[in-house]
Amino acid sequence: MMVLDEQEATALVALQRGIALTERPFAKLGETCGLSEEAVLALIQRLKAAGDARRFGAVFDARRLGYASALCAMTVPRVKLAEIAAKVANVSGVTHAYERGWPTELPVSLPGGPGAGKNWPNLWFTLAAPSKDFASELETLRAECQPYAIHALPATRRFKIDVVFDVRTRDRDERVEPRLPLLKEHLQVVEPTVLEKAIVHLMQDDLPVCSRFFSPLAQQVGVDEATLLEKLGAWQASGVLRRVGLLLRHREIGFKANGMCCWDVPETEIQEMGRRVASFPEVTHCYERPRMDIFPFRLYAMIHTPTWQGTQQLFEHIGREAGLSQGQLLLSLTEFKKTSMQFF
Repeated sequence: MMVLDEQEATALVALQRGIALTERPFAKLGETCGLSEEAVLALIQRLKAAGDARRFGAVFDARRLGYASALCAMTVPRVKLAEIAAKVANVSGVTHAYERGWPTELPVSLPGGPGAGKNWPNLWFTLAAPSKDFASELETLRAECQPYAIHALPATRRFKIDVVFDVRTRDRDERVEPRLPLLKEHLQVVEPTVLEKAIVHLMQDDLPVCSRFFSPLAQQVGVDEATLLEKLGAWQASGVLRRVGLLLRHREIGFKANGMCCWDVPETEIQEMGRRVASFPEVTHCYERPRMDIFPFRLYAMIHTPTWQGTQQLFEHIGREAGLSQGQLLLSLTEFKKTSMQFF
């Protein structure tokens, strides 16, 4: 990770939270950080050139665009893991795929460790597809991966999403925009027009940055700048568009030890416990998912720190402070795929 001064570090956080939907968004962002428009644009280019930034573009809510998604879990022998992971990663609707487990550097007896005799799923990935196609795409992948079963765990309640990394507090936390719990029945799914699909298709990619950022994008989809900004503003208000901003490569900037925290919580307590866990600034994502016999947990949360030990200690701290016990921490040992969702 390149060295940033205080103003650049402030701008980096602001860029992740998302630019304003206005004619000169980088000038407006720079005003709040004490930087010129040119300095903000140069910072983005430097981050991209250094490999610290994954892309600059729009982040959409998949479910509000008519897509279904699920976290999927598999138990695969280590000698077959790379082969099966390659099949999973080859699917366009798979955006994240990791080997998750317990590193040899940590004692298995630590809180969150597997303990004796536990054999949890070790290959975890996310699959997304248009709702009408999701079941068939999952079945096709299941056939590809036989004889190893794929268990789908769609989120039934979302407590927190949208991570913002702050390199100034890398050893302590990550700043995440607060969001209220979202249930499936609260979703308002849009039926995109041809023009709206074109806008999504364009803005989901890595976009060139310039002073009048939205003007060339509007030209590419055949509308004027004001029309595009109006559409994006309406989408942002309804939750279809989460933000237009910078997405970083968390491993490259020092957040290398990714961990999935899981606790078994009674149905009557899930909303309260989910809100407690989501309130920690260190938690980047927090969901309720179905409980499985082979993995008996209902509450899931993601955390990152620079070290395995730091992530284990953070898991222990969150569980203790939230009043949760008997949880499991699965650390991301190998990254097989990490990319942004591609719509339409």
